[in-house]
Amino acid sequence: MRRAALAILALAFAADAEHAAAKSWRAGTAAADITPEQPVWLAGYAARNRPSEGVAQRIYAKALALEDQRGRRLVLVTSDILGFTPALTRPIAERLSQSLKLAREEVLFTSSHTHTAPVVREYMVFAYGMTPEQEAAVESYSRLLVDKVAAVVEEAVRDQRPARLRFGRGRAGFAVNRRVITPRGVSFGVNREGPVDHDVPVLRVDGTDGRLRALVFGYACHNTTLTGQHYQVSGDYAGHAQEALEKDHPGTRALFVAGFAGDSNPEPRGQPEHAAAHGAELAAAVESVIGRRMKPVKGSLEVAFDYVELPFAPAPAREELERRLQEADVGRQRHARRMLEILARDGRLPSIYPDPVHVAQFGRTFTLIAYSIRLRKELAPLPLFLAAYCNDVFAYVPSVRLLREGGYEGGGSMIFYGRPAPWAEEVEERLVDKVHELARRVTRSAP
Repeated sequence: MRRAALAILALAFAADAEHAAAKSWRAGTAAADITPEQPVWLAGYAARNRPSEGVAQRIYAKALALEDQRGRRLVLVTSDILGFTPALTRPIAERLSQSLKLAREEVLFTSSHTHTAPVVREYMVFAYGMTPEQEAAVESYSRLLVDKVAAVVEEAVRDQRPARLRFGRGRAGFAVNRRVITPRGVSFGVNREGPVDHDVPVLRVDGTDGRLRALVFGYACHNTTLTGQHYQVSGDYAGHAQEALEKDHPGTRALFVAGFAGDSNPEPRGQPEHAAAHGAELAAAVESVIGRRMKPVKGSLEVAFDYVELPFAPAPAREELERRLQEADVGRQRHARRMLEILARDGRLPSIYPDPVHVAQFGRTFTLIAYSIRLRKELAPLPLFLAAYCNDVFAYVPSVRLLREGGYEGGGSMIFYGRPAPWAEEVEERLVDKVHELARRVTRSAP
């Protein structure tokens, strides 16, 4: 089970001399502080009942702009937010098309999925019970975010110069499976027997003078050390890891890419010191990778981007939605009200959701996807940098097994995301088929 949307970075490792790799790439980086200056509702926990109360840690949007020897481009955007929505990415992409002639597939938007950053435009806004004034603060922040993310991409492209890219892998151990299956159903908890991914992929970017310029690293664990009881803005463990790496390597940008973390939580969790400790462990894992020989990334860049229509199960009838308005569960009330609004506006509820899928391949060295365990096997022997929470974070997209098991990830969360029903069982195959299609496309194109 993993969270949509997804991306794949497939790195095919080359053993050529590093001076040859240096001729292949240009890279530029930039960062922008996206910390809200006014109180704003924090995203991720529906139980919160008031806006933010100060700042525990500044949050950032960052960009790494890459270009190969043929002029093929990809800009990786990372951010300390819960997730991007089309209402954010569309205006950003339109501006970048005008200012930089960047095509949509040349920009990959990712988020750390921190649960202590502001709610953004069209991301579960209805689920929090905000006042009109609080919703206006969300819209004001979203406009600022659009401007800052677009500007940080433009700055990163202007910063491009010859670079060397290298890739390696490390390991961190604080993620645990959070799905506990009991006779009464699936609940949150600590399941030390459940599947978890401790992989820490690392992409290193150096200047031709040998100076470290950027570190892109990932980990498959929910960025939820801090809970709904916390009301201060923070990047959580991912923010601490980036902060530690940038402190230890002045002048370097550290960019975090969340892996497929839908069923994993950090352990222990609940206190700010836990977030700092997990961040330190993750930073140490990255340090261990860059402290040893890494494989040079050489070759041409190929990028594929497309949408796949993911089907919902049958939606509840109008009568059922009207009945839910009388239930004691506030979340179900809000969802029913939202669905009735859509019915009144459109005459029907949506039957599919268009999921954006991104695949990028660097020569024969490196590829970006979701459904990590299954796709690791099916796309072998490609070494993968697996990224989730990309482009549009619209819901959990479970495997068939998890869908049948149920629980929050298996369907219970859909009311908070404003979806009409759980997914239909063919959702896994449709998504995986699209990933294979795009992976074949970039593999055929790579020289």
